[in-house]
This record gives sequence, structure tokens and C-alpha cells, in this order.
Amino acid sequence: MKHLEEELDLRDLILILWKRRRLILGIFLAAVFAAAAISFIIPPTYEVSTIIALGVFPDPTYTSQASAREILLSDELLLTVIKDLKLNVPREKFRSFKEAIKVESIKDTNFLKISVQTPNRSEGKAIVEKMVELFKERSEPSYQQHRQLLANQLNSVRTRLSAIETDIKKTREVLNAIESASGISPVEKDLRRSRTLEYLQSEESQRIELLDRYLALQKEINELKNVQVIRGAREPVYPVKPNKKLNVALAGMLGLMSGIFMAFILEYFQHNPLDLSKREGISAQNSQKL
Repeated sequence: MKHLEEELDLRDLILILWKRRRLILGIFLAAVFAAAAISFIIPPTYEVSTIIALGVFPDPTYTSQASAREILLSDELLLTVIKDLKLNVPREKFRSFKEAIKVESIKDTNFLKISVQTPNRSEGKAIVEKMVELFKERSEPSYQQHRQLLANQLNSVRTRLSAIETDIKKTREVLNAIESASGISPVEKDLRRSRTLEYLQSEESQRIELLDRYLALQKEINELKNVQVIRGAREPVYPVKPNKKLNVALAGMLGLMSGIFMAFILEYFQHNPLDLSKREGISAQNSQKL
């Protein structure tokens, strides 16, 4: 019996939907056409982005992702971007201009993604490139300072290494002279040889230490890098907003649901007119009492 009632209920629902098919289809098509029209009317918004690698040198101001993000999104840098590019951004629109720009950290790297959403693709590309250029200009003095510091240390080590190699050469000449010397006793020759060898060994140890330091400084200098562009900004082909297909799909779904809901509402009031009249009477009585 219960199964039969379920079948009847399902059949009634299908009959209601079929009966109100024109209404449902009309609301569905109206929602789809409205969404399509609005999507085509709204001006497209494009996203231009670039990815940079932060510098590798001991200055967290420009090599820390958090600090670099603050600099890139600072009012001072963005106002310079507007000034240099001669952008038409009134003071009251500066906040919306800033909100359209995002600087995001890329996990497990020292990379930053800089993006801007704008209706003007070429302008967006210019903004992103200018931001990178200004950031690099600000970090360049610190980068060069650390590079010069290492270069000075390298020159100092190179000078000391050259001097120690000269001393080693002279010490070996002295050792050869001792070996070929005549007129001294074997005991005296052994004593001189032993002292000279000890001194030569000390010089060789210093030379190895200086050479290790020299190679380490060279490697450190070679690893120094300022900010670099990993992926340059390009003018996008397709907009990110509005998403016409998604808008139409969502509008169609909402229109279909609204049509079905409206069909059931109309069907209910069509079969329950007394309930509607009672409600109107109750409302009238309430109004008279007031």
C-alpha cells in the first residue's frame, strides 16, 4: 500500500511538471538569456601576472617574502608606479587600484607571484613590470654592498695567498741551499733542515686554509643574486571575469529550480482556493480590528 502511494505521488509530481512545462521552460530561458546579456554587457577583466625569485644575499629586507610583499604593496611604491606610467588614478580610486593588485608567496620557494586585475591588458602588463623594476632598483644598493664586501674579502685573501706562496718558494730555496751547503757539520745541517721543514709545513698549512677560504668566498659570490624574473608578464588572451559559461550555467540552474518551485506553488493554490480565501478573510478581519 505504501509503495502504491509513493508511485501515485511520483506520478502526480511528474504530471504537475509536465502540465507547467511552459512556465518552467520560460523561466529557465529568461534566466539564461538574462545572464548571457549581463555577461556580455559587463566589461571584461583580465589578470596579468609575473613570478619573481627574490635575491640571495644577507638582507632580509629584500630577501624575505613577507618583507618583500610589504614593499611591493606599499603606498609609496604604488604611487611611484602611477606617476612613472602616468596612469589616470584619482586619489579616491587609489584604494581600489591597490586592491586589484596581489602579491602571493609560492610555497617552499623564494618566489613571489605578482598579479593585477584590470580591464586594460597592456596597462596591467606595464604595472606588473614597473613594480618589479622599482623593487629591483631598491634592492640593488644592498645587493651591491654585500657583493663588494665579499669581493674585498676575496682580494684580501688573494693577496695573502700570493704572499704565502712567495714565502713557500723562498723557504724551499733555503731548504735546497741547506742540502747543498758544505762546510757545516751533519748535525748542524740536520738541525737547520728540521727547522726549515717545520716552517715550510706551517706555511703549507696556512696556504691550504687560505685556499679553502678563497674558494668558499668565490662560491659565495657566485651564489649571490638580486631579484630575478622567473616568468615574465604577458598580455592575457581570455578574461578572468565575467565567466560567461559559469554565469549562464548557474542562471540556468537557478531558473530551472525557480520554475519548478513556481509550478508547485501555482498548482497548490489552484487546488486550494478556499485556503487562499480564508487567509484573505483573516487578513481583512485583522485589518478591521486594527
